[in-house]
Amino acid sequence: MTLSTVACSSGEADPVTGGGSSSGSSSSGSSGSSSSGASGSSSSGDSGVPDATGDAKPAKSTMTFFVSSTGSGAAGGNLGGLAGADAKCQALAAAVGGGDHTWRAYLSTNTRSNPAGAKVNARDRIGSGPWTNQKGVVVAPSNAALHVAGFVFRAVDILDEKGVGITDKTRRGILTGTLRTGEADPAADCVNWTSAVEPGFGAAVGRTDAETIASTTTAWNFAYVAQCSEAGVRAVESEGRIYCFAADN
Repeated sequence: MTLSTVACSSGEADPVTGGGSSSGSSSSGSSGSSSSGASGSSSSGDSGVPDATGDAKPAKSTMTFFVSSTGSGAAGGNLGGLAGADAKCQALAAAVGGGDHTWRAYLSTNTRSNPAGAKVNARDRIGSGPWTNQKGVVVAPSNAALHVAGFVFRAVDILDEKGVGITDKTRRGILTGTLRTGEADPAADCVNWTSAVEPGFGAAVGRTDAETIASTTTAWNFAYVAQCSEAGVRAVESEGRIYCFAADN
């Protein structure tokens, strides 16, 4: 794959908190209930379903998809492996009342960077769907629909856990390590998301605004391959953010 030569953003992100978000608007989309402000914890409005004792269990929070509000900063493609990325998704969701779900980062790893390990496909990590953003809009009805050829992930529906969209083009690249099919890119996962320096391994990056591009090779989960350093990630208009999906729905 050819590395992108898109110009770098001049801003820097904190290694822990990453860069800030710019505000965006959400579509009215489906009839799902909306959450206000940054709560991210609106429920379906019912009292839940009875458990084995006959008592009603509280309904889980509505939000089951978001893009992380913070990036990787100086860590570049080093996300602490899949476990570190999952923990980040879980913590961000919990901070806005969505910690009652099991969260997974939409990331793949390949056997090139870990010959002794098995390939991990992002599509196999995130459950079956459907997924709803922080504003209550169903962004994808199922895992199969999410990865079918021609699926359109509307940019206006890709919100962070606080309900903020990505309107700044320097932030629209999202780390995935994944092909459009949801399977692992054979050579682009920053050594299983543990390296910010290895030049021989890149990072597959998707774009939040893929629907606006007249291209059959650019998608929400794959658009470019970047180098794993902070500069390399920024060169493809990325802050090192990740997609987070609830895997228990």
